[in-house]
Amino acid sequence: MQLDSISWVLPGLLPGSFRGITFHVPDASSDVGRRVVEYLFPGVDAADYDDFGRAPGVVSFSGLIVGDDYRAQAIALQAAFETAGPATLIHPWLGPMTVIAEEPAQIYFSDRELRVLRFSATVKRIDASISAIVGGISGLSEAIGSVTAAASALAAGVSSILSATRSKAVSRSHRILTSTAAALTAPAGSARALPRIKAAIAAATPADPVALDNLVMAAAAVIGEYAETPAVSPAATSTTAEQPTSLALMDLGISFAEQLVGAVSDAPADADRALLLASSSQFLAATASQSAFADYASRQEAQAFRARATVAIDTLTDTLESFSGSAFDVQSTTLRRGARDLQAALIADINETIGRLPAVVIFRNDRPLDAWLLAQHVFGDTPQLIEAGYREIVARNKPRHPSALPAGGVEVLR
Repeated sequence: MQLDSISWVLPGLLPGSFRGITFHVPDASSDVGRRVVEYLFPGVDAADYDDFGRAPGVVSFSGLIVGDDYRAQAIALQAAFETAGPATLIHPWLGPMTVIAEEPAQIYFSDRELRVLRFSATVKRIDASISAIVGGISGLSEAIGSVTAAASALAAGVSSILSATRSKAVSRSHRILTSTAAALTAPAGSARALPRIKAAIAAATPADPVALDNLVMAAAAVIGEYAETPAVSPAATSTTAEQPTSLALMDLGISFAEQLVGAVSDAPADADRALLLASSSQFLAATASQSAFADYASRQEAQAFRARATVAIDTLTDTLESFSGSAFDVQSTTLRRGARDLQAALIADINETIGRLPAVVIFRNDRPLDAWLLAQHVFGDTPQLIEAGYREIVARNKPRHPSALPAGGVEVLR
């Protein structure tokens, strides 16, 4: 499920999904509280109350679908709401939840909005334990752990095949890992993360699939590391090692995952494919764990990572689906489900962060513009921000000279 498939149409709105149908969500609300019954008696001023437990969470939301196929989407949406039983709703802020639609949804069309479908719905949250069809996830950390365990199980499954085939698959996969690390370029801000990954991969020659998986986990652990900022600044004479940024590590982790999944199609045997898919999943899980510490500068930066992570996980799950029917069908199916859960949890976590981030505004200028004048125009109401805004404009747009920003569009972080 690719929740970012139409994010370019309506930037700023957050994606949601109901029974696999994706849409944008302008507004959403939730009713929370307890069920309280009031008793009134004749001649008694004070009422009596009974607590009947927690009230069912009622979630109301409005959705928006834009596209040439909006009529077909309306038919699919109608069928989704008419389907009996519990459903999975991916809430943009609250994440995946099990719901049931007790009231009919409303679908709107307007002659003033061509190619646009609007709808509103009210659903009631139910306890996932009473639904036999929903596995669900409880959070991003649980989803990451599930993917890591499923990837290790897929790699361990290769140990059950013939020793000669197993040894050749491990050797070939290790060579692909080494060549992938050598071909990648370290992104800005990654410090010495890539050399450390190369050293972890070259630390030993794995003799079996489990040893290869342990080696990959050690290399992926570099992506998931979090460098804490010391509370006390170091002494002037001390030397501090440069710490990689979370965004650079995430970029590096996704690049590893993309390259390893891309190599699956050229693998000569199912054992090689299983090991490469397991390795790619380990790097994706490490990238997701690092995203919890990411310091995004703007909404657009967070949306760009969300889109890239969504596409990377979609590619992994599609490849795992084409891998079905092999000797490792059970392990690959478990990994595919875990990757889908990870995708939903990661999107929900990033969406919750996006709402607190500033937006990048683009000023369309038809002639060269002075960065200082633009900073005064944007931040003039808060003079204490003018100087910092000026430095940010220059750093973001990188003009040849600050007094001559190029024409055509200037990005400003507000």
